[in-house]
Amino acid sequence: MTTLYLTQPDAVLSKHYEAFQVALKQEDGSWKKRKVPAQTVEEVILMGNPQVTGDAFFYALELGMPVHYLSSFGKYLGSALPNHSRNGQLRLAQYQVYQDPVRRLELVKAIVTAKIHNQYNVLYRHNQKDNPLKERKSLVKTQQTIDQVRGVEGLAAREYFACWQSMVGNEWTFNGRNRRPPTDPVNSLMSFAYALLQGQVMAAVHIAGLDPYIGYLHEVHHGQPAMVLDLMEEFRALIADNLVLSVINNRKIQPQDFTESLGAYRLKENAKKTFLEAFDQKMNHEFKHPVFEYKCTYRRAIELQARLLSRHLQESIPYKPLTLR
Repeated sequence: MTTLYLTQPDAVLSKHYEAFQVALKQEDGSWKKRKVPAQTVEEVILMGNPQVTGDAFFYALELGMPVHYLSSFGKYLGSALPNHSRNGQLRLAQYQVYQDPVRRLELVKAIVTAKIHNQYNVLYRHNQKDNPLKERKSLVKTQQTIDQVRGVEGLAAREYFACWQSMVGNEWTFNGRNRRPPTDPVNSLMSFAYALLQGQVMAAVHIAGLDPYIGYLHEVHHGQPAMVLDLMEEFRALIADNLVLSVINNRKIQPQDFTESLGAYRLKENAKKTFLEAFDQKMNHEFKHPVFEYKCTYRRAIELQARLLSRHLQESIPYKPLTLR
């Protein structure tokens, strides 16, 4: 199964019998069309402003495919998801934990501990061993409030990203994490990777039956998918950050692959395709899941973690965020 990406602004996605048809406008004004069998597609990602016919949109949802929307800069905008969860008991359990300060704090500590653990491993694998993240990870356990845990998380994040200039090399400039819009190429890649990851997690949260807008680490604000952002934390370093470092260090993406407009950077079209291919390869990478002890892909692991979190909320089984060595 594959992800169908549409990144060309004037592309058109339509339905042709049991297949999707992608029409791409050529430089001479003509249209190049190709068909993609629907049974080979797992999800659709639209970047920028490509057009989707009503038939194609309806067909995707009918087949159970999520349709994710990203801006031309790679910012996650939203998703159209098939069906709706009917698991009312899970939703009630999710809301009860939100109102329970003891269980909520315990869960927030687990999320942040795993995030820092995975960040430390990224630094360790890139020879940035002289860093304080192990101490920050231990510090999480002693915090008494969610705000205190968030403070440790923020401190660890600043120390983590302070090591990135050394990891990306002198050819790149990175002065810390920034966004909306990203003001350097490395941050542009990060934002793009996080947006793609958010689409994956949103779909998993929906499949598991969770309310995407009620989370525990992230505050509940209008329009903010707090649960999705919570579940993303354990995967940011594992998937997105490792992906960005890989395409940079292997020179699959280079500084000249970006355009700059009013201080904001984004990938050129060919480089965007390269990055999307690398993201798909990362999502399909297999590893041994530490809880289930069988091989799975990162794509499958995201859904498994959403289901494990659901069991925790309903059955009080301890939740173990995904951490890898």
